[in-house]
Amino acid sequence: MFIKPFKVKTNYQLKGTERKKLCEEVLVAYPSLSDEEIHALLPKKEPISIMKIVTHSGHVGKVYCVAKIPMFFQLDSYDTLLFPTIYTLWHHPYLLNAFTTHTPVVSKLLAGANLMLPGLILKEPVTLYSFGKLPKGTPVLINTEENKAAVAVGVTALSSEDMYMAAGHGKCVEVFHVIGDMLCQLGKPPLRPDLGLPNADNPTNTLEDIESINREEIVEQSEILPDTLDELDLSESSSDVVKDEIISKEHIEEDVETEDVQISNIVEPEVGDPVEEMDRLLEYCFLKACKMTVKSSDLPMLSSNFFKNHLLAACPPDKNVDVKKSRYKKLSVFLAEMKAKGIINTSITKGVETLLSIKFDHPLVRKLVVTEEPVAAVEPVVSNSAVVSECYRVTADVLPVLSKFGYEKGDVMKRADIRKCFTEYAKVEGLQDGKTLKLNPQLAGIMRTKAHQETVTMEDGINKFVGRMT
Repeated sequence: MFIKPFKVKTNYQLKGTERKKLCEEVLVAYPSLSDEEIHALLPKKEPISIMKIVTHSGHVGKVYCVAKIPMFFQLDSYDTLLFPTIYTLWHHPYLLNAFTTHTPVVSKLLAGANLMLPGLILKEPVTLYSFGKLPKGTPVLINTEENKAAVAVGVTALSSEDMYMAAGHGKCVEVFHVIGDMLCQLGKPPLRPDLGLPNADNPTNTLEDIESINREEIVEQSEILPDTLDELDLSESSSDVVKDEIISKEHIEEDVETEDVQISNIVEPEVGDPVEEMDRLLEYCFLKACKMTVKSSDLPMLSSNFFKNHLLAACPPDKNVDVKKSRYKKLSVFLAEMKAKGIINTSITKGVETLLSIKFDHPLVRKLVVTEEPVAAVEPVVSNSAVVSECYRVTADVLPVLSKFGYEKGDVMKRADIRKCFTEYAKVEGLQDGKTLKLNPQLAGIMRTKAHQETVTMEDGINKFVGRMT
């Protein structure tokens, strides 16, 4: 829903009566919240604004922000239900029913996918009530196996009974909002906290357990269903039996071996799988760069600069990092997963991704063991004289060519580097004939040459190419 940029029709600050009305709407939608908890989410001292928006897919909605951080949103096409954002759910992780998935799935959600039934982690054996007793269209959250802090919000695509009858196939949750989407780019959002493992207090808790206990409380108290697991009083005997989780074979192929949490029934991947090896190398270099080369004073920095100047530099001498040979395929997808793990925080402005902060005390960063010998750094020659370089920024026009060499939109390049990439591209495509450059459709479109023109000189071609940059 918010993967692509949305249009803001109006944006204004709520007045006193409007703030009071919003608090009442939140209380009606989530009666388990106390007045104090609602006022903590919507404090009087902080400005609360409402944005009326139109999503890329044409849905009309509203976004309620506190100090520029989105806390709730509504969509007219879903009966104006008041959905909490992941930031609200980080304060109240039991506000919605939760479905747990594997961390690598988050990058798929950020790419626009919905949560499928094979990606769920369920308590074994799977019964009719393993999915709870939820009707279709119920607001739910999605968390990961190592952290119950929400990573996505959506509605159930099927009823719980239909999920069970689907036998592990089909759609589970229609995702509206996911960590790292355009909604998360508003303001300066906080990093995902580590709230512990899902159901860590009692591993046998499932949607089935929550539903049954809530039904008992309705009979005894005739009050509204509690939404938090903290209010549940389960007997000690229920925690004696912890059964293995069941994981589909389809999703196991996407799992990451470097996770600290071990899940039973996972089939070991084939030894020497190049994709798995590249995934491990990429994450190792990323964590090593975060631990050893990047300093707080270096941030924020362009993610492309982080990749070229830090991540690649952290690669062992006998290996080469190639994102395209990993399962992520793109740097942005990999960084989205690292953001979901709470290691980094990023933002995207006009298509350019920036690395805002790094959580240097994250367990994965602290526990990293560097396996290769450090290479002695060469002291740079310090000069007091100013050095002026002619540099250009990569634009959308030239991106199709320069992306082949690892550059992204917004990167700054020296003219010598542009010439090198352009010449290499011409050779690979077989376009260079001495000092003459043959124009293929891609270059003709970039240079905007005349329709009948088929060739230019190499020097003229380079100048025209550079002219499309800023």
